[in-house]
This record gives sequence, structure tokens and C-alpha cells, in this order.
Amino acid sequence: MNVEHDLVRAYFEANGFWVRSSKKTLANYKKSVLPLFEIFNSSNTGTNSEISFRLFTGDLTRIRTACICLLGWEDSAFSNELLSSDAKLIKFFRKEVDPQRIEASCSQMLNPKKENFLILVVPALPKAESKSIELFDSLKESGVCGVITLSSILENLLRNTSANIETNDNSAYHLLRLLKAYGLATEPQLDIFVK
Repeated sequence: MNVEHDLVRAYFEANGFWVRSSKKTLANYKKSVLPLFEIFNSSNTGTNSEISFRLFTGDLTRIRTACICLLGWEDSAFSNELLSSDAKLIKFFRKEVDPQRIEASCSQMLNPKKENFLILVVPALPKAESKSIELFDSLKESGVCGVITLSSILENLLRNTSANIETNDNSAYHLLRLLKAYGLATEPQLDIFVK
């Protein structure tokens, strides 16, 4: 079970997208390909080319179709120590994301198209704005059109998951429901009023 995979799928489904996961493997590629999802939302009119590179849930209404690559903790060399060092985080991305890996990952699609909007789900982004801009430029050169963080995905799912809902065999929702039921997860915005 890949929890990150399940969370990303649940996030896009919860935000009105049809989600198709690719299971194709590429034996002749030296690095592992990134897990890939194709998303589609027929109620959105089209993908806006003017969309910000750093994506949030509110931006999803401007996306009709996209490919999602997941660079998660489980599929990479990401670790806790990278969360506190922008320099190490940039080095991590340079090692893990290159045009060949992105192209190999996107070749998993059933109907590959050059004009697809490619979103990369990342474990974290640099805290310094200058380092974020440097990273975004590097990712754009690799063919990425936008990034969203796993923490943004988790925050949205936690905010919209109730401890009392039926999970229908969705392991991601079940885990979030358990965390809320036992009081181990709270909505981030409400934490500021506790002090």
C-alpha cells in the first residue's frame, strides 16, 4: 500500500476530478518512474495557461485535464532532514527530477499528448522565496507546469474529512478519519485560536 498514492488520488477525486492511475512499468529506464495519474473534470471549461506555478486547491477549478506525477517520500530519497534545509532540498530535487525521468514517467499514460498540463506533487518546497524561484525555474526546464505540496493535499483532506463519515474501503480516508476520531489531527486554521 502506498499511502501517498492513495492520498493524492483521494484529493483529486474529492475536488471533482475523475482519476486514472497508470500501472505501466518501464524496465529499460535506470531511475524508477514516478507514479502517474491522469485527471479530468468535465465541469471545468479548460486549463488556464495563466495559472500560477505554485498550485493550491483553489487553482483546481481552472484545470480541466492534467497529468499528475507524484514525487513522494516512498518513491524517492526524501527524508525529514530535508525539511529544514533549503540547500539540501534543492540538491534533492536536482537529483530526483530531470527531463528524462519526467518524460519516462509521462510515457505511462494511455494516450500520451505533448500538450498535457503536468503537475508534480512534491514532499516540500524551499522556505526562502529565492530558493523557490530557483527550484521552479529548474522544474519548468524539466517540463513541469505546476507543483502542489503533499502538505497542501493533506491539509485539504483533513479539513474536509469528518470523523463520522463512511470511508467505503478508501484507505486514505479511513486513516484520516481515525486521526480525527482520536483527536490526533485538527484543522490547521483552528490551531491559531487555541493559544
